Amino acid sequence: MRLIFLSLIIVFGFNAVAQAEEASTQTLAWPDGTRYVGGLQDQMRQGQGTIYWQDGTRFVGTFKDNVRHGPGMMILPDGTTYEGDFDRGRLIKPEAEIAPTQTPATASLTPTPLDNSAINAITNTLDLWAAAWMAQNPDQYLSLYSDDFELAEGESRNLWEMNRRERILIPSYIQLDLSYESITPISETQVDVKLRQSYRSDRYREISNKILTLQSEPKGWRIIGERQR
Repeated sequence: MRLIFLSLIIVFGFNAVAQAEEASTQTLAWPDGTRYVGGLQDQMRQGQGTIYWQDGTRFVGTFKDNVRHGPGMMILPDGTTYEGDFDRGRLIKPEAEIAPTQTPATASLTPTPLDNSAINAITNTLDLWAAAWMAQNPDQYLSLYSDDFELAEGESRNLWEMNRRERILIPSYIQLDLSYESITPISETQVDVKLRQSYRSDRYREISNKILTLQSEPKGWRIIGERQR
């Protein structure tokens, strides 16, 4: 029987140690679909980052004290691009001004704490994910990824799924052990799970530290993001 070593450290919000560090790359998401990926320091957006709004609008640039500040680019859903310098959220170069998009500025960065049932549901999803990987069952494995899973720039969902299927089916065996370190709520519907992954097959061996972002959906918790740490 596969042993999974479970050590849950529930983190609500951001601790004092994190606040004292340099801005680190984080993902924040709000119930209205707005998402931020980039630097975070002292519970505020800081440094380089990207905002994704539900309507397809994006901002790519720099932040200071939780607002757009410095060089940046607004990309509208129709492809129109506004590029220049921002001063506390307002585009000042060129002179054309973009009406600020509604942002959840007042949204709390400390989501509701997880209860035991949510914790169990999250770890059950990841246990099933690991089991499907070891059983070399790509359909079950892929079913545990959200339709909103964040792909690499320029990568299509079909290509990503094809690569994952190949990665699962080619080895003659796969052994996967997960050691959970922490589960951190980042919004009312999303969590970051820090884990240590030990992968072994007849072709490759690796021990890696990962952060998997999961989202609560009608069909259960699903993986929406993966990154190394």
